[in-house]
Amino acid sequence: MMREMRRLTLLSGLLALFLLAGCATWLMKGEPPEVLVTNVTPLEASAFEQRLQVDLRIRNPNDFDLAVTGIDFRLDLNGNRLVRGLGNKELVVPRLSDAVTSVETSTSTLQVVRQLLSFSGDQSLTYHVTGVLHTKGGRLPFDNSGVLLDKDTVTGSPSAQ
Repeated sequence: MMREMRRLTLLSGLLALFLLAGCATWLMKGEPPEVLVTNVTPLEASAFEQRLQVDLRIRNPNDFDLAVTGIDFRLDLNGNRLVRGLGNKELVVPRLSDAVTSVETSTSTLQVVRQLLSFSGDQSLTYHVTGVLHTKGGRLPFDNSGVLLDKDTVTGSPSAQ
């Protein structure tokens, strides 16, 4: 009888632990935030590594502040992986507003050279960013794509209207 009570108590404790771990996403009301790439800036480089600063705009479409404690993301340019970034800067994205955060990251110099060689002036520079925002309330996944440079901007030709 005592053995069954211990098992029941242990099982209840484990169930409660799993439920609490998932509560953050259950309690998240409203819409998920949107994460956009606003700039990629080259920093120092060596023969094997290129440091980059990636600026990300976090949009909060909700009627409450979003307390971000970190970010984990992957950035692809024109369909090719450029970097994986990790940042632990804390910031508050005000309700119905946005905020910009910068993450310093690195990639191989060879990867940057491949990106440059595959880029053609007659195409736009597109990005796809995926990842997770870490908040005080849990983890919020994001997935977004956009255009960093339009092909008309790259080639210098006037846009057709």
